[in-house]
Amino acid sequence: EPGSVKGRHAHWVLRTSDLKRSLDFYRSVFGMKVLRHEENGEACPITCNGEFSTAWSKTMVGYETEDIAYAFELTFNYGVTSYPKGEALRDIAVRLKQPLLDSLSAAGELGYGPAESNGTSMHLTGPDGWLPLRADPAALEGEDVEPFHHVRLRVRSLHDSVAFYTRVLGMSEFTEAAYQRAQPTFEYMKGVRVVGYALPGTGWSSVPLFLEESPGSKAVRVEQWEGRHALALPSSELRAAYARVQATRPGAVVHELRELKEKLGTLLIAIVKDPDGLEICLVSAEVFDRAARAADDFEEPSWELRARLAAERAVSLEASDPHAKNRPEWSFEDVMKQNPEVFAKAEEDVKKLLDRVEQLFRENEELMKEAEEAMESKDEERMKAINWTRLEENKKEIEAWMHRHKPTDPKQKGAMAEMMKKAGHLSPEAQEAMKQALAQAEYEEAAGGEEEVGDHEEL
Repeated sequence: EPGSVKGRHAHWVLRTSDLKRSLDFYRSVFGMKVLRHEENGEACPITCNGEFSTAWSKTMVGYETEDIAYAFELTFNYGVTSYPKGEALRDIAVRLKQPLLDSLSAAGELGYGPAESNGTSMHLTGPDGWLPLRADPAALEGEDVEPFHHVRLRVRSLHDSVAFYTRVLGMSEFTEAAYQRAQPTFEYMKGVRVVGYALPGTGWSSVPLFLEESPGSKAVRVEQWEGRHALALPSSELRAAYARVQATRPGAVVHELRELKEKLGTLLIAIVKDPDGLEICLVSAEVFDRAARAADDFEEPSWELRARLAAERAVSLEASDPHAKNRPEWSFEDVMKQNPEVFAKAEEDVKKLLDRVEQLFRENEELMKEAEEAMESKDEERMKAINWTRLEENKKEIEAWMHRHKPTDPKQKGAMAEMMKKAGHLSPEAQEAMKQALAQAEYEEAAGGEEEVGDHEEL
């Protein structure tokens, strides 16, 4: 039945012709991080790297480990320096973790820029012609805020695609819920139908698919550029979904269901296609989630090793297609004029952030003053009364903000150093007092937890 499957959207495979540029883009502009990286000497037997008979690498990037959050899989094929762009993958929406102006600045420094706006959100052209979309809808009640918001696809027939995703793969339809919440805007939602696996108790899906019909219901051209979508399903649900694909669309099976013996158990995996030819990787969640979590080491790719491998294979690590490097001519002034609503919200966000940082500075200055005065007077009771935990938390938040806004001018650097001194750089004596106070607080908290457990055991 539609909506009966407890599945999860796991990741989207993106082809990259220049891994370093791609990582720079997703980290600097969207604040993502490397989850894991692997090098493969031979082509994937189930075409994970596309239809290329070459060595390849896989780099997972995102915000959290893949067992609990969505991610990108960046596949790089040695010797492939460009990918013809398809028509099916329209955009992948991401909630920014930093102000829009910061993301635009970071994109500009890397040679990328804004492409278009839908009124409250903005496309940023990325590596290999990708159009990730800035989206910032309010969090839903009970929803863990997943930074990835949705994937938008163009399909030949909305009827056929919705039927496939709901009746064959067991997703739910969320079109009405999306319109009620205007996610992200009514204009953007015009003619769109929304499908995905339901988040328990929310009436919404994590990273749903936004489906739009092609003009005139024309066939949609799908290229290797589009990559592949990965869905994690319970083993029993995966077998049932695969059986429905075989029964209703036998030609949609790209690679038959396999059972791979892994350290953590048997992993089920099958590759199928949707009605337009977009590939979907079905994996069993019980083993996939644990294996992905265990493999995430957050290690950077070895650029020295990659350079050596490329030299041995006589191939380049850089894109040959000038569009892949994408250096558009644009200015903030022009973009602001063209997107007044977007920038009104962006300026409001920046003001809130600056107000927050200013508040932290003031609070820490007061706490610093109290600490130093207590140290000078050697008043132990006064020292104990200081909220050292708050001082340390404020300091970390301020340092994180300053790290994102590093000045280049020497005078500004000096001013920032002075601000940091006021924000939480204590004298050695005060630092030692803070360490002791924090350690004592942790000890008391742990002791309280042990007593609570004891009480429960007695019950």
